[in-house]
Amino acid sequence: MGVSFLYPEALWLGCVLPLVWGVALLAPAHIAAWRRWLSLVVRTIIVLALIGALAGAQLVQPPGITTTIFLLDGSDSVAASQRARAEAFIARALAVMPPDDRAGIIVFGREALVERFPAPERTFGAPVTRPFGSATNIADALQLGLTLLPAEGHRRLVLLSDGGENRGTARLIAQDAAAQGIPIDVAPLTGSADGLDAQIIGVTLPSTAREGQRLPLRIDLESNTSVAGRLMVTGPDRTTVATIPVEIGTDRQTVEILLPEAPAGFNRYTAYLEVPNDARTQNNAIETFSYVRGTPRVLLVAQAPDDAISLERALRAARIEVTVVSPASIPATFGELIRYDAIALINVPRALFSNETVQRIAAYVRDFGGGLLMVGGPQSFGPGGWRGTPVEAALPVTMDIPERQRQPPVSIVVVIDISGSMAATEDGIPKLSLALEGARRIAALLRDEDELTVIPFDDRPGVIVGPLPGSRRDVAIEQLNQVRLGGSGINIHDALRVAARYTRASERPVRHIITITDGNDTTQQEGALDIVRSLHDEGVTLTSVAIGQGDHVPFIRDMAAVGGGRTFLTERAADVPDLLTGETQTIMTPYIVEGSLTPQQAMPHPSLRGIDALPKLYGYVLTTPRETAQTTLVAPDGDVLLAGWQYGLGRSLAWTSDLSGRWAKEWVAWDAFPHFSVQLVTWLLPQQTGDTLTIATHAVGDALVVEAITRTPDGAPHIGLNVESRLIAADGATVETTLREVGPGQYRISLDNLPAGAYLVQIVARDGQGRAVAGATGGAAMPLSAEYRRQAGDRYLLEEIAHITGGRIDPQPHQVFEPGRAARGMAREIGLPLLWLALVLLPLDIALRRVFIRHASIAAALRHIGLRALARRLEPQEALDTGVASSLPSPPTTPPRTITVNRSPASPLVPSANELERLRAAQEAARRRLRGEDEE
Repeated sequence: MGVSFLYPEALWLGCVLPLVWGVALLAPAHIAAWRRWLSLVVRTIIVLALIGALAGAQLVQPPGITTTIFLLDGSDSVAASQRARAEAFIARALAVMPPDDRAGIIVFGREALVERFPAPERTFGAPVTRPFGSATNIADALQLGLTLLPAEGHRRLVLLSDGGENRGTARLIAQDAAAQGIPIDVAPLTGSADGLDAQIIGVTLPSTAREGQRLPLRIDLESNTSVAGRLMVTGPDRTTVATIPVEIGTDRQTVEILLPEAPAGFNRYTAYLEVPNDARTQNNAIETFSYVRGTPRVLLVAQAPDDAISLERALRAARIEVTVVSPASIPATFGELIRYDAIALINVPRALFSNETVQRIAAYVRDFGGGLLMVGGPQSFGPGGWRGTPVEAALPVTMDIPERQRQPPVSIVVVIDISGSMAATEDGIPKLSLALEGARRIAALLRDEDELTVIPFDDRPGVIVGPLPGSRRDVAIEQLNQVRLGGSGINIHDALRVAARYTRASERPVRHIITITDGNDTTQQEGALDIVRSLHDEGVTLTSVAIGQGDHVPFIRDMAAVGGGRTFLTERAADVPDLLTGETQTIMTPYIVEGSLTPQQAMPHPSLRGIDALPKLYGYVLTTPRETAQTTLVAPDGDVLLAGWQYGLGRSLAWTSDLSGRWAKEWVAWDAFPHFSVQLVTWLLPQQTGDTLTIATHAVGDALVVEAITRTPDGAPHIGLNVESRLIAADGATVETTLREVGPGQYRISLDNLPAGAYLVQIVARDGQGRAVAGATGGAAMPLSAEYRRQAGDRYLLEEIAHITGGRIDPQPHQVFEPGRAARGMAREIGLPLLWLALVLLPLDIALRRVFIRHASIAAALRHIGLRALARRLEPQEALDTGVASSLPSPPTTPPRTITVNRSPASPLVPSANELERLRAAQEAARRRLRGEDEE
């Protein structure tokens, strides 16, 4: 047992002790000697206790127990047999662990995890903790092991690994352990697989190529024993492009395959090695890429093939590669979409695309530099429901119609069938819920000056919503949420009579009724058409929607024919919301303008280069150009026919007429139409920005470094940009990061934990205002982790760790608990107890100098509690202890004299001055004796 101090410099405060002693001894004595000396001892102890507390005094016990932490390699490079051997070693060591010692276990791979905290537990089974095995991080394991070791006792680490480090730097942590006197014993494991291990070491393929070029693919192979196998390579469309037999030996060999001509765009290739009975298959596949630029590729998206046939023929004649698909077949990932240089949406409605696809098309233009062309028609632009979508944001026009074309306020009355047949579900959703969703969409589309009334009806009207102005659309939507299912079939005659009452009461100039009924449940038809006819004569139109085929569909169609509206027949109730949205937009905003017109050129544009006279058009869709758009062609009244603009890194065009025989029959038959179409699409093609932004990628260990170099048009480094990167894997997974500026115009990021494979890389550089100033597309190949490329571990590293720390190589199980060279005793801080000691002694010191208790008081207290014998023993000492008896004069032995004083009746008896002085002196002497001042 010893004493140590955390802050030994505080011991210099002991110099104040002589000062304390000098003051106590040289000061005048006012108390008894024994009190003064005892007080001095107490004060000395108080000062020493305070100095010890300030110095961080602690008691140090000699080291006794040993704490050992086992570091078990759980990475994929350690074969199952080797891991079982390591676990058996730990189990044997724990079985012979001394009684007072403790052991902990850490399992590590890519990261280190605690399997067991230090404890006297002697049993061990298979580890429960499973770290990611795709890397070996010995440094992380050593650091965590040092953290788990206690501050006292004998301490030791035992590393069980193949030494195949590919993350961290174990040597640095070993040096820290050596500085703390902690030895690291090493039990080397082998990195060889349990049996045959053939693998692909690496691949080499040109990262860029010209279209039509056949690329050489070089594949490096290796095996721990000679074996025959088969090597396969799949191409961009995941079809097999090469299959060859191979004979693999123990020496590295290279196989070269001449790939077929690659299509333009980003092409992934995957090499597979098939070998029977391969014990480790993780290293039998590898991805690479090549980026091929060549003939432009254009994707035409059309619902009806005839809508795209004219544009398709014109582009093919110009040797542009064209692919025509339906909306349902549009590429579902960025990786597939960016294989095309431009996309054309030809008279297709928004409802045929998922939300993800709409967002992907907008990002394709903004972030990837692709081109977008929207071609008009009855189901495009506003009539197609594209308003408020990301695609509208990418176009040079909005779906708003010019103010001069706006319709006057509209009153819409919706009659909804709430009979029992509307309870039928579709994909788990009742038909009534879908009909009400359509009504809610109508409410959301209302302008403030419009009006909405919703009449739920079966054999009688339900709770009617409205009439409410568009400014109270939120109230209308809330009330629609309260509509509930009714009973029998809908009495259409009574429903129309109620609807007529509301439409006639409305002051809006445009009035329209929409009926939503089941095709088999529309009863009470007699007289209903007369109501519709009368309303039509008053300027009220009617549209009918029938859900499902049935006997009443002809009557539902007749209602719309008499009412001057349209009939929508649908088998799916899920179509109703979109149908009602489109119908409402048609009523409120007359998007389509039809009639003969000759386009006029508003400003020059590359698409019109070499074109003078323009043929006639017979219709178009109303839109409003954006302020920064280039409006090229307009109708005679100024409406937009052709407009374009830059959106992010890409460009987009809006052609508001169609490209079919309906509105553009003279245009598509025009001799210059192929020339016009090619120039139109050519303007959309991605712009080459290689001079202003270049991409470089390379792997460093298990990290992928992505670098971008930016320049201004005059060649100077472009600094202060926000450079963002997007990496897209073969499965569509996306990794988005922001590059850091590491030098003038040089931006870089290092990506860890990236799965092996080939990645499409898209980089966008933006200025301080968020505007895209440059962009580039390239590729990156993340090689297979070194964890799977090794045939054996690194024994030299393990030996070096043991040598640095003074540990053993291949210790016996009982040796891992032997005391090390350096150990720390168990230290217990006593600063707080010393403070408490000083606080307890301080009142005692004060009592010794200031507090005096008479024996008579003690005797009285003893008598009070029944100890009378002890009280009598204290009573004879009363006079001596208090000093009162000795201070008074002895009693006289002779009778006192009688002093006669003559006084008059009017004069009091007054003692003489001498008598008073003697009395005061006697009292003062008694007080001093009581205080003990005369006991010396």
